[in-house]
Amino acid sequence: MQSSFHKENLSLEQKALDEINKFRNQLQNEGYIVDEPTKKQYNYEVIISRGKENIKLMVYFGKKGIKTVLQGNPNSEFYKQVDSLLNFKLNFQSEELSEPESYIGSDESGKGDFFGPLVVSAFAVDYATREKLKYLNIKDSKEISDNEISKTASELIKKFKDRIAVIEIHPKKYNELYDSFKNLNSILIWAHSRAIEELHKKFHYSQIVIDKFCAEDLIRTELNKKINDYDLILTEKAERFTGVAAASIIARSRVINWFKKKSAELKIDLPLGSSEKVNDVASHIKNKFGNDVLSELIKLHFKNFKNI
Repeated sequence: MQSSFHKENLSLEQKALDEINKFRNQLQNEGYIVDEPTKKQYNYEVIISRGKENIKLMVYFGKKGIKTVLQGNPNSEFYKQVDSLLNFKLNFQSEELSEPESYIGSDESGKGDFFGPLVVSAFAVDYATREKLKYLNIKDSKEISDNEISKTASELIKKFKDRIAVIEIHPKKYNELYDSFKNLNSILIWAHSRAIEELHKKFHYSQIVIDKFCAEDLIRTELNKKINDYDLILTEKAERFTGVAAASIIARSRVINWFKKKSAELKIDLPLGSSEKVNDVASHIKNKFGNDVLSELIKLHFKNFKNI
């Protein structure tokens, strides 16, 4: 029989693996290149890359529990970005949160991907809905795998279809809007407002929660054209709110589905993010299929386009 210490150690080891995979999924969804976890004697570790820069993330398991360590140059911008992202995740769950009883939450996905659509989703929540969502383990889409996102999104659509609004802007339309609006935030403001308006017409909830991406007065100016008498919570990391987390899962699932579909059509694995690998794939598509095909797959204002 296994000793209780051995069982406990195995449990901690699995928790460490789960933790590093969670971080890995989160970082990959943000566009970072992260290799597969490697098991050492007392920890799991991954290498996080951007261009020629590398950082090592290690999750230790031992008598004192789980410990996460980031190894690299703490003065580099790359280190600071990754450290900020991971520190928020480490502290995230300990924050107390008071959600409105009923509200509309919205979030977006795809804005950091050179390929693919920009998707904004809104989700209408009340007390009964939030209680049901607990059983689906709703959380920030950056924390869960693509397969889990797809499964959870399917459940959300099956059970709460009338509470979901989606604005999916494919690259061709996105590029037209960018030519008109001249910047990404203006497109996001337009899309968030449209999705929220669609649900507000049905549910009339006065509380609105949005993951912060711009100054509050800018989003209010657009919302004021569509909705009267509302209270806006515009906050960073708004995926703490169940409705925003659900919206983020729906939005990310649409992006994932687009990548799967287009990758199958082209017989080329289209990468997420905007790394050097993305440039190589875009150049290959340009050479094989031409500029017209490429322009319907990418966001033209990205620096990647100039690089190819």
